[in-house]
Amino acid sequence: MGTVRYDLHLHTEFSPDCDTPLDAIEAHCLRRGLTGIAVTDHDSIEGALRLRDRARKLDVLVGEEVTAREGDVIGLFLEERIPPRLSAAETMEAIHAQGGLVYLPHPFDKRRARRTGGGSLLAILDQVDIVEAFNGKVGQDRYNALAEEFARRHGKLCGGGSDAHALNAIGTVYTEFDLPEGEPLTPAALLACLAEAQIVGKRRSPVGAWLVRGRRPLSLAWRRLLKARSERERRRP
Repeated sequence: MGTVRYDLHLHTEFSPDCDTPLDAIEAHCLRRGLTGIAVTDHDSIEGALRLRDRARKLDVLVGEEVTAREGDVIGLFLEERIPPRLSAAETMEAIHAQGGLVYLPHPFDKRRARRTGGGSLLAILDQVDIVEAFNGKVGQDRYNALAEEFARRHGKLCGGGSDAHALNAIGTVYTEFDLPEGEPLTPAALLACLAEAQIVGKRRSPVGAWLVRGRRPLSLAWRRLLKARSERERRRP
């Protein structure tokens, strides 16, 4: 058995509110001691697929934070994008149809789409595989406490992730568990391991996320400029 560490919720440059370049992620994660990550960009799996294909030592799970009508729903172990604006139930059905897992992020954070105090969650609870009991980006500690209590009360597995929207935030929260040596992390293996998992990390100040959102247009413009310059240099005789 070996102990592994996975950040189960994070974003890249393929999310509209994040500017983390794919090329920087693997080295950063390995320095943090992470075994793997779930890339869960908003309504996109393009970044996750690209990083999975290019990563050498980091295990990359393809995920997506889908904007369902009732709030955000994360699918893990996806092969195809789930379109936004379906109902939560339809979104979860689409995730399971791919053999993926339904991971319910920040269900009690009042800054996010879910503002029902958990009441509406009961209608879709049977389809939820994992409740995010600790999110590194929620506005208050009590939102995580409510999520953990909700998961325990309803017998749901708990997971945790940084919800990083900047490179340095990746790995500030991770889920640690034992996985048999050499065994790949499949949906079934993750569910089996989460029963004994430990969530490690701390909640971050929301100020960093506001700064990332504000600087992203400049960051994207700078990257486009560098790309155009690189292409011009390649075309020179």
